[in-house]
Amino acid sequence: MKPIVYLNKRSHPGNKKNYIALIYKTNETVNTLIKQNDWIRFSEQIGHYVVKFTESNLALLRDLFAGFAVVNTQYLEAASAVTADNIEIRSDVSFRNPLSVAKKLGSVLIINKRIRNKSFFLIRFKYNSEIKNLLKKSDWLRFNEELKLFYFDATRRQLHRFIKEFSGKLKISIHQKVLIRDVAIIQLLMEQSYAKGSRFKGCPTDYLKYMISRSYSQNTIATYHYYFLRFINSYPWLNLKTIEKFGAKEINRFHEDLKSTEGGSTNKIHHSINAIKLYYREIVRTELELNSIVRPKKEKMLPKVWSLEEVSKIIRHIDNLKHKAIITIMYSAGLRVSEVVKLKPEDIHRDRMQLRIRCAKGKKDRYTILGAKTLELIEAYYKAYRPKEFLFEGQFGGAYSASSVRMVLNNAVKKSRVKPYSGTHTLRHSFATHLLEAGTDLRYIQGLLGHNNSKTTEIYTHISNAHLRTIKSPVDGLDIS
Repeated sequence: MKPIVYLNKRSHPGNKKNYIALIYKTNETVNTLIKQNDWIRFSEQIGHYVVKFTESNLALLRDLFAGFAVVNTQYLEAASAVTADNIEIRSDVSFRNPLSVAKKLGSVLIINKRIRNKSFFLIRFKYNSEIKNLLKKSDWLRFNEELKLFYFDATRRQLHRFIKEFSGKLKISIHQKVLIRDVAIIQLLMEQSYAKGSRFKGCPTDYLKYMISRSYSQNTIATYHYYFLRFINSYPWLNLKTIEKFGAKEINRFHEDLKSTEGGSTNKIHHSINAIKLYYREIVRTELELNSIVRPKKEKMLPKVWSLEEVSKIIRHIDNLKHKAIITIMYSAGLRVSEVVKLKPEDIHRDRMQLRIRCAKGKKDRYTILGAKTLELIEAYYKAYRPKEFLFEGQFGGAYSASSVRMVLNNAVKKSRVKPYSGTHTLRHSFATHLLEAGTDLRYIQGLLGHNNSKTTEIYTHISNAHLRTIKSPVDGLDIS
């Protein structure tokens, strides 16, 4: 079936000229034909591709789309009631690569170091001739012969300059000991992975400032940033001011299209709705008929768990002492990956066989259990590595990265040939399920996991098979031989 291109009459206030606006659902063939003809221009004010309203242009458009699309002119002679000041909000969604990933030469890590009482940023990377040649071309970066590293002054201005200049070709990471509070730099780092086409819309800085000032967690900020960025870039032909005029109807349609086009999970839809509603409520300051935004019913999915033997098998396939200690402590104490990387040596209470978890999800502290075998492993690890600040530290100091923990577990799961399930969180689910099956009261499990609501913990009663073992199937009472 051929796509339909509607030709509508449009005009600008204070401009006597009329235009033909091309309105159509996103289609690769139509997009290609338009881009090949530079006499068709995109109007930011009108929000569509347009040409001057002339008979010759009308004939050219008919010829251009002949055989490829149906040209509909039923609205062409309609009164031009819609202008740039009173623009019609068209919410056709383009899910074709709204956030396409940019290709990079490689990764670099920025580390802070004091040299002769002055602070510098060192640029570390695995040897790569392309990266080296790229940095050598810069007329402001310096090279230290002793360290064999490029470096620059540790100032906000210089860091901003480096990220802006090189993030198009390099994946830039900042060491966690470098505290970044500048929103412009935070935004550059968060959006460096995406290809910046002419229509790419960055996240409004006011949105990031709002979340940072209210102490939203890094995970929440990253999640909301991604889903809002995806939302505004799904409308490449509309500017942000036009998108801000959306109502509940357009937002509901966006999520309906997302679900039908990409089969987005219910959790992803909920994250997207939360991110979008926060922007309209707090930044645009519109009520937006917020109660009219439809949320899909949450799926009641049971978490997957590993058996005791499977957990044992995974840990046995880890050879590195540090890696084995990390995975063992996560399972034995029911920790999230964000909690294990923040552990400090003083959080281990040997006399009470407890672990103190600081500022966990919801900004809460809690205590959880410390297994005897886990303590033995940690003691051996501590003697070998002698960590200073964090219990598990990275190559250049600071806390071990969450991504590295995930990689360790993924590798161990592959080696052990155990079903992968959901990764690090499966260890936590397994911990809770195994405690329940061993007869531990649900209230104690709730406290160990740090759950606010007992209903969150009750989900493990549906996974545990301890009570199922006592139930006999009615088929066992039948004579079916």
